[in-house]
Amino acid sequence: MDYVQAMNLHSPSGYAMPFEADEHTPLEITSGYGAQVNPRTGEETFNHGMDFRVRRGTWLKALATGVVTGIASDLKSGFNITINYPNYADGRKSSYDVVYSHISESLCNFGKNVKAGDNVARCDGHLHLEVRFNGEETNPLEFLTMLRDNLVMNSQTQMEGSNPEIATLDLDVHTPYDHQQGEIDQLIYHYFGDYMTDIFRGRYHVPGPTEQGLREVITEGASSGAFYEHAPSMLNPLGLGRRSCSIIERVQTILITDFLNYLALMHSVFLSSMSEIEKKKLLTGL
Repeated sequence: MDYVQAMNLHSPSGYAMPFEADEHTPLEITSGYGAQVNPRTGEETFNHGMDFRVRRGTWLKALATGVVTGIASDLKSGFNITINYPNYADGRKSSYDVVYSHISESLCNFGKNVKAGDNVARCDGHLHLEVRFNGEETNPLEFLTMLRDNLVMNSQTQMEGSNPEIATLDLDVHTPYDHQQGEIDQLIYHYFGDYMTDIFRGRYHVPGPTEQGLREVITEGASSGAFYEHAPSMLNPLGLGRRSCSIIERVQTILITDFLNYLALMHSVFLSSMSEIEKKKLLTGL
């Protein structure tokens, strides 16, 4: 299913990620959504969800305002619960169903109302997550990416209201892709989850020149005094302000270019305005 703006979840209680891990524990994705090949047998299977390795006893969280609509157990998924998250932006006409599988203990009864961040279950070692939008299966990573963006925007709005002295990044930033931003946004909705998964799984390697370019820009920003124009915050850890606009523009240009490089190499997808010469340049790096 392709993600569109109308699928963005609105929740009265805010948003949360499915579990919390301390800063010293890396996020470990053991299997992404979609076709998978067993490295030992070569057998191909299809993963209808996404799998994480977690600490024993990890608390699983409600992701938004919702209601528990299923509690079950089977040989394949083990003990599992389903929570329905209605979209309050359209009068709850649409919703997400999220299934948490391989849990060790549930704190929820059928019909229990939950809000973002509530503890709903414990998980021991392995979490399998599946997501459906209006009954149609979708990539959990794209859903979680959307939740993360909503969580950041919520936090930023609250910080602006209670701490007006903390600078946010509402800056007049431009890139060479400004006139194509609408199309790029649609591509991000559709492919950004795959992009991040392929980087995590080592299927896509960020080119050396891209990494070097980012290092050079960050080093230049530090030496020119572009950072710490404002007091650092969680959302703006480098204290970026107006004097860092050129640095932000260059970083965004590098990141968008790399995303377009990924689309060309991994999906043969190009911006509609690209010429054959531009397409060849992306594919060959020349």
